[in-house]
Amino acid sequence: MLKRFWVLPILAILATAVVAAACGGGGGGGTATRTPGASPTATRPAASPTRPAATATPAAGAMQIDVTAQNTAFDKKTIEVTAGQPFTIILHNKDSMPHNLHIFTKKGGDSIAVTDPQAVQAGSTGTLTTTITQPGEYYFQCDFHPSLMTGTLTVK
Repeated sequence: MLKRFWVLPILAILATAVVAAACGGGGGGGTATRTPGASPTATRPAASPTRPAATATPAAGAMQIDVTAQNTAFDKKTIEVTAGQPFTIILHNKDSMPHNLHIFTKKGGDSIAVTDPQAVQAGSTGTLTTTITQPGEYYFQCDFHPSLMTGTLTVK
């Protein structure tokens, strides 16, 4: 009978460790900066719509760009920003399905930033705030409709 009593504390410790591992450290909403090669320096989220976004609130003094998602399309196919200056994209979802706006180095390239939340529900708004230091053309898409909702972000 005494042997059974030590099993419960061990199970409690294991359960706590599993919960802590699931909730901790893996890029949950931080503002990690990356600078591989000639890639832009930017707030970097995880690459899927099921993970938390990098930055949820606009930076002080950030340029604000409003984009509307409606009829499975973005109202803007091109966006222009200034290199090294923070910018905020406000995504207004006026559609009946979820959308997001996800910026990549190029089509199929590395993730730079994505809206928060990453699944902007119908009638809701998502926010993406980042800074890209490297001038060039970047690709953006809706991860839920990547063949229909795309565009180009030009950094000058």
